[in-house]
Amino acid sequence: MKYTVVYFTRSGRSQRVAEKIAKALDCGPVQITDDMDWAGLRGFFRAGRYSGQNLPVEIQVHGDLSAADEYIVIAPLWAGGVAPAIREFLKTVPNDKVHLVVTSIGSKLRDRDGYKSLHDIQGIIMNEARVINGLVDKLKSS
Repeated sequence: MKYTVVYFTRSGRSQRVAEKIAKALDCGPVQITDDMDWAGLRGFFRAGRYSGQNLPVEIQVHGDLSAADEYIVIAPLWAGGVAPAIREFLKTVPNDKVHLVVTSIGSKLRDRDGYKSLHDIQGIIMNEARVINGLVDKLKSS
C-alpha cells in the first residue's frame, strides 16, 4: 500500500505530527496551504468563522499526490470541524481512502463518518505519541 501524508497547519502542531508519521512510513509529507492569513488573534477568530460557517478557501498542494493508494491527512480542529483548507482538499479524494488525524487542544471532530480511520490527537491528554504509534503500527501491518 502506498501512503501519502497530507497536512495543513496554522501553529505548527499538525506539521510536526505529519513529519513524524511520514518519517515512520518512509514518505515525504505534502503540505496544503491556502490564500488566507490565519496569523495572530485576528487570524484565530477568522479561522473559527471560516470553519464554523464552512466558508471556502483556495488551496495549493505542495507535492505529488498521484502515487497514493490512501492518504493520511493531518488537520487542526477549528470550531468543531477541520481547517477549511483540509475541508477543500477532502472534496478531491474519496473519504474511504483517508486516515484522518485531527489535532486539537482537547475537542473532537463533530463529523466523524466515512473515513477509513479517524484519530484524535488532543493536547490536553497528551496522547500524540500513542496515537501516532498506533496508526503507524496499524498501517505497517496491513
